[in-house]
Amino acid sequence: MGLMEVGNLNDYIHGFSSAPESRRAAACRDMRYRLFCIPASVLRPLCVFVWTAPARVVSGSLMRIIITSDLHYNVARSREPTEKIAKEICAGGGDCLLFVGDTASTDLTVMDRVFGLFEPFRGVKMAVAGNHELWTVGGADSLARYENDVSAACRRNGVHYLDESPLVLEDTAFVGNVGWYDFSFRPSGMKIPLRFYQHKVGPGAAAYFDKHRHLLSHEADLPPGALDVTSRWMDGERVRLPESDVEFTRRMADKLRRHLSEVHDRVSRVIAAVHHLPFAELVPPTIVPNWAFAGGFLGSELLGETLLDFPKVTHAFCGHSHRARTCRKGSLVCKSIGSTYREKQYEVLDL
Repeated sequence: MGLMEVGNLNDYIHGFSSAPESRRAAACRDMRYRLFCIPASVLRPLCVFVWTAPARVVSGSLMRIIITSDLHYNVARSREPTEKIAKEICAGGGDCLLFVGDTASTDLTVMDRVFGLFEPFRGVKMAVAGNHELWTVGGADSLARYENDVSAACRRNGVHYLDESPLVLEDTAFVGNVGWYDFSFRPSGMKIPLRFYQHKVGPGAAAYFDKHRHLLSHEADLPPGALDVTSRWMDGERVRLPESDVEFTRRMADKLRRHLSEVHDRVSRVIAAVHHLPFAELVPPTIVPNWAFAGGFLGSELLGETLLDFPKVTHAFCGHSHRARTCRKGSLVCKSIGSTYREKQYEVLDL
């Protein structure tokens, strides 16, 4: 699927005479419609109203974008806080709502339930996948799931899947995808050999699990305290890709570049969304060995390099780390949303 563009008259025209009286009155009051008279040279005189999805007049802004991530609605302790922010976001309204991954997990019908919570939101909805949407059971193909099943879940709920194609709204483009990790953010100070990241298991955990014990056959290259790293990254158990993590990261960066190239010269600005972190500055600092080891799975510097090659990218949003952090790279502002399992967060961007 190629670029989708919204912004022409036909996208939002509704006949004024066919609208209910209450809707016409409310529209005139809150300025959510704009009145146009089409000249007789085009067709007979007709008054129409253009519904701008819905356009808001908020503090002088032309577009209000709501961004959230990591709702994890499949997890019991995440349901109530997700429902809470859904009510807040729908009540506040806006022009666009962007979900930056990890909406659900192995059961993708949970995406239907989450999108249903936001059904009252009248603006355009977009989403990118998170690593949890790629989780499978029974060894199923995560790439097919990513390209087909997650796409279908978005489509049946009227949500534009940015992993599939960018979206242009007036002079703003939205581009994004799941991103991934190539271990470029692994903490160099820990000196944990790369093979443990490739198998997504700490040395201490490798000593515990028979299938990973072979990783300890060269213990001479293990630094002191390495066996204290007892964590596993569960993508290693749940994600089944036909290529390495490094190759999949390159695939996502290449796709991000293609989509950015499609829209960059056609718009004034680009808003990007990648689930994984694109800059090392967004990795949460920690002195806890198990958490520090996890830094290797949080993102890739290749994603950030790709974004910086396109100067019209003004904002980038990510999730995944469950920690809110912000960094600035020249004119680009990048934010990780910071939702946890118990507390959900969202950003409001007025353009």
